[in-house]
Amino acid sequence: MDPEILKRALDRERKARKEAERIIEQKSLEIYQANQELRELNQSLEQRIQERTREIEASRKDLMLAKEEAEAATKAKSLFLSSMSHEIRTPLNGIIGITELMMKMNADQRLEEMLANMKYSADNLLVIINDILDFSKIEAGKITFESIDFSLDELLEGLRETFRFRKEEKNLGFIVEKSPEVPQWIVGDRVKLNQMLINLVGNAFKFTAQGEIRVEVSLLEQGTDDIYLQFSVKDTGVGIAPSHHARIFQSFTQSDKDTVRKYGGTGLGLSITRQLIELQGGHVFLESDLNQGAHFYFQLSFGRGRAPVAPDANKSIVASSQLRGRRVLLAEDNKINQFVATKFLKNWGLDVDIANTGQEAVDMVADGAYDLVLMDLQMPVMGGVEATGIIRQREQERQSSQEHLPIIALTASAFEDIQQEAIQAGMDDFTTKPIQQKALYARIEKWILKK
Repeated sequence: MDPEILKRALDRERKARKEAERIIEQKSLEIYQANQELRELNQSLEQRIQERTREIEASRKDLMLAKEEAEAATKAKSLFLSSMSHEIRTPLNGIIGITELMMKMNADQRLEEMLANMKYSADNLLVIINDILDFSKIEAGKITFESIDFSLDELLEGLRETFRFRKEEKNLGFIVEKSPEVPQWIVGDRVKLNQMLINLVGNAFKFTAQGEIRVEVSLLEQGTDDIYLQFSVKDTGVGIAPSHHARIFQSFTQSDKDTVRKYGGTGLGLSITRQLIELQGGHVFLESDLNQGAHFYFQLSFGRGRAPVAPDANKSIVASSQLRGRRVLLAEDNKINQFVATKFLKNWGLDVDIANTGQEAVDMVADGAYDLVLMDLQMPVMGGVEATGIIRQREQERQSSQEHLPIIALTASAFEDIQQEAIQAGMDDFTTKPIQQKALYARIEKWILKK
């Protein structure tokens, strides 16, 4: 082979190898730089992840702290409302109770009108208190509904009586009608239904200066075990502009600023009514225009009720011969409440002893033979829950050598957890203040005759 040709070939190979080495070196440098950038980016990403994790953890701790603070605030609010409920209901119990006693004893028509006015005002105050408490229960998710047999006819008659004085005072027509096909006895929450109707009817009276308020109950649908009813409240009052329809169902809100100035009110009744209806699976509607009156109506499902086999103790309170002479211990520290409850009990033929503290109640039960105890929950020295626990403990120690003593809690708290605490402590039943004569009588009769 020609040496010159071989030399040129070797030169070309050498140049090619150097070029290849240069390219490899350049690519290696590029790969190294890319790896460095990736390493730095990874370190930065890890740092950002760590920082974000710390931020999330701090946020989680803040959220947990905020949750704990909110729960503590809710608990504090519930305790406050429970305490306020007791403090407000206790004097209100005296006002309503004494008014009822005076209305039964009085024969003077002029005084009767003033007493009826006092009773109407006290009942309205009780409705406002119940609205505020229900608002708190709904916020806390603790609202519950009863499912009991009750007379719809009796509830509507009570509605007529509640607004009798208001009707006469404003010289308005007040018609309450129930369609013939609607049964008398239904199953549901009587107290809540009454509260909703009182709110709607009270609202109608507030905004109606002339004309009438009409309450109608009609049957929408019926099944074998349940019925679907519509409750309607119509008035000929000032009416509500369509643009304000949604607004009036908001909490603490009325249709406009002039409404508060002219008519007053908390702005809570319609909001509570709507929520109570919807929480029971119902719906509330409004048809109204300015200066055209208002028509509120709601629809709810109820069970078919049955009339009690025994005579209805709610219709009239007549002292049972089986109750006459039975001994009742009233554990209550408030003097006015003692006076009112004692009057009721003695009118029913019961013998009454009074304990001013829970400790006195414990001692008197140990020394005397009682057929029943009415136990206030909040008393000095010892509360009703603690006193009941001691009484039940002593019964167990006697190994049932003595009959079970019925204990009915008297509570001014409308909160279910307070009522459940009473039952868990060993109480057999409870009744709330202000004391409703018919409800108290029914419970006393139930437990004394059960012995």
